[in-house]
Amino acid sequence: MSFAEIFNSGFWEGMEQLSDGALQTDDGTTFRIHKVVLSPRSRYFRALFTFDLKQETVVIPNIDRKTLESVLIYMYTSKLKLDEENACDMMIASDYLLLDELLKSCEAFVIQNMTVTNCMTFLTLASQINRLALFENSYRYATVHFEHILETPNSGLKELPFEILAKLLGSKSLNVVSEISVWRAIVSWTEADSSTRLPQVPILLTYLRLEEEDSLGVDILSHTIVSSNPHVLNNHADFYTMKRAILSQCASLEPRYQNLPCSDAPRVPNRLHLISRNIRGGSELFLTYDNNLDYWRQIGATDRHHDKMLRIGQHINMLFEGQIRHYIFDIVEESLLKRNFPPVPTSLNFFWEITITLGEQLYCIDRRQRMMDDISSTILRYEFDGNRWESITNTLDIKIDGAVALKDQIFIVGVSNFNQMMCRAYDPEKDSWIQLLAPNIFRRHFYVEAFHEQVFVIPGPMVVRVEEHPKIVEVYDPLQNTWRSLPDLPFEYEYSKVVIADDKIIVCEDNGDERRRLMGFEPPLEWKPPVYWDEGADLWRIIDESSPWYHIERYSFLVMDDSRLVKDVTAQNRRPENAWERILPV
Repeated sequence: MSFAEIFNSGFWEGMEQLSDGALQTDDGTTFRIHKVVLSPRSRYFRALFTFDLKQETVVIPNIDRKTLESVLIYMYTSKLKLDEENACDMMIASDYLLLDELLKSCEAFVIQNMTVTNCMTFLTLASQINRLALFENSYRYATVHFEHILETPNSGLKELPFEILAKLLGSKSLNVVSEISVWRAIVSWTEADSSTRLPQVPILLTYLRLEEEDSLGVDILSHTIVSSNPHVLNNHADFYTMKRAILSQCASLEPRYQNLPCSDAPRVPNRLHLISRNIRGGSELFLTYDNNLDYWRQIGATDRHHDKMLRIGQHINMLFEGQIRHYIFDIVEESLLKRNFPPVPTSLNFFWEITITLGEQLYCIDRRQRMMDDISSTILRYEFDGNRWESITNTLDIKIDGAVALKDQIFIVGVSNFNQMMCRAYDPEKDSWIQLLAPNIFRRHFYVEAFHEQVFVIPGPMVVRVEEHPKIVEVYDPLQNTWRSLPDLPFEYEYSKVVIADDKIIVCEDNGDERRRLMGFEPPLEWKPPVYWDEGADLWRIIDESSPWYHIERYSFLVMDDSRLVKDVTAQNRRPENAWERILPV
């Protein structure tokens, strides 16, 4: 449909004759418009028509006929047909004409349809029109898919502005098998316009992360963009000393170069996330690309839903509530093993246990109340080599309902023989208990989680909860030995669950089909969205339905931050054949 055809039928039929203005492109094409239609939808047109009410025809510079016509069709009908060819022109036009809604639509389309052939174009465009969200998304896409971009003809790498290329090459998360790829990118970019780009070569060389004995350094020193480049400091025996000389000279000449990278450490993130997503009939396992929760790849699957993942070395133990059998996933080899726990010596049913890790050890806490007047709990340690449990300590006067590992200790919260809340810390090294201040609110069913060096006590499921205060969360500060109550949760969750993800502690409704079947309950009458604790604002925030974590109850998360393990897993992540999918943060 053309813009003229809009006035031939429907709501706008015959309305062209009532137009009170015109827009004209640089080639002289004119479109009759209604100022009252354009003004409410564009701050540009509102200001333009308010400033000069008598001006009949307005020239819109730097926007071609086809693009302006598409913009007008959108403003009159709210309909937009975007494709890869017109997305950039529509973004530039909507940014210039201050069409915020259209710009957001274009931006969303670009992010959803990004490929190795267009991300560099979008990245450059975003830097020009100052669209931060698009720039960050394009930059991350280019970082994760850098090897493929390097191998793709006409990817736009050679046309990148120097500042953007430098940002990419300096990234710790740049997806390259080796620094050879970084060097190839420098050569390709420089040779595309060597007459003007040779002065930038010294700076780009500083982004190479080579060890002193790396053989690539010899090839670099002998290449013409270095050996015959008058802007490169020559007469150095190796690449390492030349890089140091470049860094020293640049820092003394221009302040903007004072923070250039000088590390030759590998491009390895600080941590990775293992994510399990429960689906019908089992679970899917995903591994994030690096620290961020924006890209993942599937690395495995199981035929059961599981509730918790615990790491011992390179083995991820996936535990299933109510099941003695568990799975072990080798995160380096990306292989799945089944294994049966031996019977817990002090209990008949694994359902009643709390399992945590501290350091490289797996601990199980038997929290079963055997008789009405017999409350006790036992802490056991699992010996992997012997596949057996070893009892290491017990408490005779407290039924432990929650436990977390924090500061090399096991923090427990439970209920005493006298129906009083209790809190203690156990030090496995010293084999000693420390009595701590108890929570202020009495509860019979609750969750205990460690988050940001504090202990959170969160209301348990309503279906088994009889006490009051179903919305109050208490937090324990080990440094101050104090408890405080947070503002009330926005909702009372019937089947509450706690998930820690994206550096947030999240409370949600755990009412999936598998959970309801296991517990024998019907689904809740009303769905309540998940919420997360915003420490800075001191309030609970509701997670929007558009977030992929809106159904956070389906997921389990495990943060891996052991440096040796992260290095090994990152080597697997950097394989060119990996397929990365985009996810979004909470």
